[in-house]
Amino acid sequence: MAEIGIIGSGNLGANAAFFMAESQVGDVCLYDLQAGLSFGKSLDLMEAAPVRGYRAAVDGSDELGTVLDTQVLIIAAGAIREPGQGSDDLLVTNGAVIKEIAAAVKDYAGVVIIATEPVDPLTALFGRESGIEPRRVFGFSGMLDGARVRLKLSRELGVEPEDIDALLIGRHDERLIALPNYTRVSGIPVLQLVDEVRLHELVAEVGKAESLILDLAKKTNSFYGPAAALAELAEAVVWDSGRVTSVSVMLNGEYGMNAGAIGLPAIIGGEGIRRVLLPQLSEDQLSRLRRSVDEVVEMVDRAGGQA
Repeated sequence: MAEIGIIGSGNLGANAAFFMAESQVGDVCLYDLQAGLSFGKSLDLMEAAPVRGYRAAVDGSDELGTVLDTQVLIIAAGAIREPGQGSDDLLVTNGAVIKEIAAAVKDYAGVVIIATEPVDPLTALFGRESGIEPRRVFGFSGMLDGARVRLKLSRELGVEPEDIDALLIGRHDERLIALPNYTRVSGIPVLQLVDEVRLHELVAEVGKAESLILDLAKKTNSFYGPAAALAELAEAVVWDSGRVTSVSVMLNGEYGMNAGAIGLPAIIGGEGIRRVLLPQLSEDQLSRLRRSVDEVVEMVDRAGGQA
């Protein structure tokens, strides 16, 4: 039995499988609606194993049930953006994909990670449509946003990204919210090293990173960074590690909100979200977060469900 199932064998799903195999997270099974695609990608990945030295197995399947006998299920299926599109432009198309998958995996007993754009509303939509316990469903985006900010700050300050802790919350787009009080460089508060205006400029660049990559590459979204983040999250579940990172969580009373899904820090383990952590927010930060959640709820309604 594979530990990780991935629905969607395109660039994102296949590269996530590669990173998981290289990191020895566990065995992976790929599934895709396109006949033969998951088999071809898995064969290609396994032929790299003797060269790269990983022992984890990557298999393909044309049967959805094969990926449901796993500890963690990653949903990376759906349309990708075209140049000039925002992630919200995929709501209706990918909302239909998510609803179909949710109906097919209602009895899944593991943890589900949503990687299909737009992540926040589709996490909420999947949770509603599947009926799976909310703490076993989350979106992947916050870890990627944090990594991007760490890279930006490392280049700005001339330090190693590994020495930076950056916490961001909110939507996985330009509405991303930086939390300077929770961002440190080897323990030193970031605002002692960079002024707040510059920090927010860097965060704004991160919020537009997907669009920039798409505009530069022309025909493909980013997938290496997202795939790496998915591998880290899968590891947290399979190894029950208690990893603390920001993910898109289905709201259940956090900051008085009970609908939708949004990026917040959480402890991730074998059962999914062990606990959602609530950083202290300023009135402005909380107001921005509430506006983003209201937008997510409206988007879920448009996609055909109630948040």
